[in-house]
Amino acid sequence: MPKENEKNKIDKRILKKSLYRDMFTLQWSWNYERMQALGFLWAILPVLQRIYKKGDKLKEAMKRHLHFYNTNPVMSPLILGASIALEEDKNGDASSSIKVGLMGPLAGIGDTLMAVLYRPIIAVIAASLAMGGSSLGPILIFLSGILWMGLKVPLFWLGYNKSTALIGDVIGDGIVKKATEIASIAGLIVIGGFIPSILSRVKTPLKFVKTVTIKGEAVEKAVELQGILDKLLPHLIPIAIVGLSYWLIKRKLSPVKILLVLLALSFITNILGIL
Repeated sequence: MPKENEKNKIDKRILKKSLYRDMFTLQWSWNYERMQALGFLWAILPVLQRIYKKGDKLKEAMKRHLHFYNTNPVMSPLILGASIALEEDKNGDASSSIKVGLMGPLAGIGDTLMAVLYRPIIAVIAASLAMGGSSLGPILIFLSGILWMGLKVPLFWLGYNKSTALIGDVIGDGIVKKATEIASIAGLIVIGGFIPSILSRVKTPLKFVKTVTIKGEAVEKAVELQGILDKLLPHLIPIAIVGLSYWLIKRKLSPVKILLVLLALSFITNILGIL
């Protein structure tokens, strides 16, 4: 039977139903024992019911897909598509194996692209717009969510059409390591570039008076500390704040605790007239 005909064993309506379940409900039943396994089973269940009908074979297939499963939610449709393609051939063992083989590498790629590159950049741009009084800030955040949700659709069909070839494509040639490194570097560069604009208002009002001689007369002149710092290194205070935040992260402090530290520091320095 030609491969094209094999791929048509499952109606597209059922395939789309599985895709939409994975897109919107994958993490609804997340738990510490098997994480996303129940959500994945719920997504692939219409396909299993179509292939195995009822009885022991269906139960066996359902149990297979209840094994531990955890990956980046954006990348999950790629795995789902590949797994469905193998279930169509009634190759259950391969379907389970491809889940195990892909969930780790794709989690690394997805987490890096989303957490290090995409979301921080969008959040920084949106925050910058919001601080400027623009309503485009929250709109941008909303649209960014739609964009990454929409990305799941082509990923699903890519996985469905390539199935086992994905293992070699993803794991081979060190693509995971390369993608992670590139995304990390790009994300850090972009975020670093936004530091001056986001924290540009953080300045010190401190001044000190020094006596200078002008035309033989001693004159007191006020010197702004901020001007001196700008000559040494522009935006030195914002960079120092980011450096402090990074150091606190390295000390294993949670984001909430870091925010509290920065809030306390802001309050104290403002009361003392330092910042």
